[in-house]
Amino acid sequence: MVLVAASTYLLLVFTPHSLDQVLFEVISAFGTVGLSAGITADTGPAGHLLLVLLMFIGRTGPLTLGSALALKHRTRHYELPEQPVIVG
Repeated sequence: MVLVAASTYLLLVFTPHSLDQVLFEVISAFGTVGLSAGITADTGPAGHLLLVLLMFIGRTGPLTLGSALALKHRTRHYELPEQPVIVG
């Protein structure tokens, strides 16, 4: 939420568009939805870079955070048996 709010503020500074258009654009980029309010062409290079970063973070961020929390290193209290395989 902080990233979306900060990006919205920065995009409002970079462009002369209204809050609802910019917020729609930022949330769409973060959610990698593929929708646009039509203001992407008017954002300039800094706005384009910001939207590209939002798309990348939105695509990898929640998945990475979820897997990092789910995949904690746990010690095993058992050993798996090992046996050499005899072939032939």
